[in-house]
Amino acid sequence: MIPKTINQSRLVAGACFVWGAIMYFAGTYMSFFGGAMGLVPIMVAGFIILFVGLHLHKRRYWTNIVVDQGLTQLNQELYDVLLKHKETEEEIGEKLQVVVDDLTYAPLKLMLLNITLDTEKHAKLLKNIISILSHEQTVPSWEDFHREVDRVRQVLEDHVEIEEAIGRQVSEAMKKVDSRVLRELLKTIRDDEITHHTMFEMILRSYRQK
Repeated sequence: MIPKTINQSRLVAGACFVWGAIMYFAGTYMSFFGGAMGLVPIMVAGFIILFVGLHLHKRRYWTNIVVDQGLTQLNQELYDVLLKHKETEEEIGEKLQVVVDDLTYAPLKLMLLNITLDTEKHAKLLKNIISILSHEQTVPSWEDFHREVDRVRQVLEDHVEIEEAIGRQVSEAMKKVDSRVLRELLKTIRDDEITHHTMFEMILRSYRQK
């Protein structure tokens, strides 16, 4: 199911502001031209609506900070493209796996296995993109956002430290290995780890607290 692409918070906030303003001026008009008894409930209702509007407006503003434009929901065209891409990756992955299982030459088997695993990873990532972004996103508070960032940062920092230690050991061991295929496969793993850390640093730079 593809949800509406309209920003619901923005829509509701705008409606609340307009209705609140109307009620505010209606109450002011009544205070000058009679009907003062109805002024208090009208004013209270108006201020309540304005308060709700301000709250929703703040949520919309926070959404624009935390979530890139176009990432909160999928439109139908993008959904169709991603779904087709996912199905293609799954189909290719199945065909590659059949070939991998039949290979006996180690360098060729490892090379094709690497491609097969990448294809599987892409298919799973596309599946999750479709699943997660096909629903309206919950906007975290500023405090919740930074709490999650701190949690991920700690995990990645520990991960980086462990990976760097293992990477140095592998690099030393690989100096005595002549296999270009094996060196290239290990380099691919290292490059993937660097990409993960680079992406997280980009998120931190983009959403760093002023």
